[in-house]
Amino acid sequence: MTQDLITFIGRFHPVWVHLPIGFLIIAVLFKGNAVLGKKSALDEAVSFALLLGAISAFIAAVLGFLLSQSGGYEGKLLDIHLAAGWITVLLGGIAWWVNKNEQRFSKTLNYSVLGLLILALTITGHFGGSLTHGEDYLTAYVPFGKNQGESQRILSSVEEAELYADLIQPIFKSKCESCHRSGKAKGELMLISFESLLKGGENGPVIIPANPEKSELIRRVTLLPDHEDFMPAEGKKPLTEEEIQLITWWIEKGKADPKFTLMAADEALIAWAIPRLKIQGTELIQAIGIDSIQIQQLEKKGFRVRILSPQSGALDVVLPEEMAKSQASELLKALLPIKENVYWLSMAGTGIKDSDLTLISQFSNLRRLRIENNPISDDGIAALKNLTQLEVLNLNGTRISPTGLGPLAEIKSLRSLYLWNTAVNPQDEWVLKMNSDKVKVVFGS
Repeated sequence: MTQDLITFIGRFHPVWVHLPIGFLIIAVLFKGNAVLGKKSALDEAVSFALLLGAISAFIAAVLGFLLSQSGGYEGKLLDIHLAAGWITVLLGGIAWWVNKNEQRFSKTLNYSVLGLLILALTITGHFGGSLTHGEDYLTAYVPFGKNQGESQRILSSVEEAELYADLIQPIFKSKCESCHRSGKAKGELMLISFESLLKGGENGPVIIPANPEKSELIRRVTLLPDHEDFMPAEGKKPLTEEEIQLITWWIEKGKADPKFTLMAADEALIAWAIPRLKIQGTELIQAIGIDSIQIQQLEKKGFRVRILSPQSGALDVVLPEEMAKSQASELLKALLPIKENVYWLSMAGTGIKDSDLTLISQFSNLRRLRIENNPISDDGIAALKNLTQLEVLNLNGTRISPTGLGPLAEIKSLRSLYLWNTAVNPQDEWVLKMNSDKVKVVFGS
């Protein structure tokens, strides 16, 4: 028998397997009717239903064994499922024999065999489902006793986010692992870890670092859905355009480095990714009921406004350089009604002055601030120490001096500071201190 024929016959297992389930359960229900003392014509059907159940269970077990030979199924789950299946066949046959000759056996034995039969049937079904859908299919959404250790990790800031661990692996877990995991690795490919992804499958690597065009993974997920090689297969939910873009960008720019950070990505990808991360403190941002009219009014003034997180009301606000200049201070005041919602703010090259930084210091939930290429000095920058949530600050092309770094060092949340084209140099005392405090001080365009 050829492998193709074995696979063809074996694939009838999912269709056939429901027959023994139905026959055996109906037999137990009929027997239960007799236990309740309600003698009826159903009693005579018990033995027949058990016989049909045992025979169909045997056929299902054979089909299941043939299916397992097609590849993609392995490990402990398969072994347990196969063993439980054959035990179900055996118990089905014993139950039929005992029931057919019930006058020769005690009721206790009869009922015990039926109980064991249902138990074996349940175990077989559970492990069969786990093979198909994953080990946590039954328990993934249980409302109690969840294992918090397996949930998405909580980050203290966006700066900590790694493309693979925090964004790409969750995509694989959601849309790929049901077919590419331990116990069921189609094409011998597992996507449960970075190591297994790098190893590839039966046809070799599926990602080529720095070369997404030659990466089999990208080819598969971008094929037309009706193509034989399209992934994910079998009618499962395909990857979105943004998810494909993220993985492609990681392979190309990040060279498939598992430690490559999100902050190295472009603005559009970062904005898409933020709501999908668990960032400590993000949920504390108090939305003030901002509506579309308020956003429209800001856009009429020249602002570009994007919603970073609908759940928290966090906004990314940008004032383009060409829209500001002499009126930057007045435009900045227009943001005060929504200051609690401004998560990212860019006023780069808009001509803001030291006095304007006092206004910006009121944006208490600010995480990312771009005020590069403005005539601001140490006097104004000192006001920024009140931004206790600030993580990224761009001061490229400003008049800050080494003295101005002192107040910024008080911002415990600060993770990245950009100081290209300023009077500060990498060997200044405050720069060395901030670097030792795990603040990444960047000199360069």
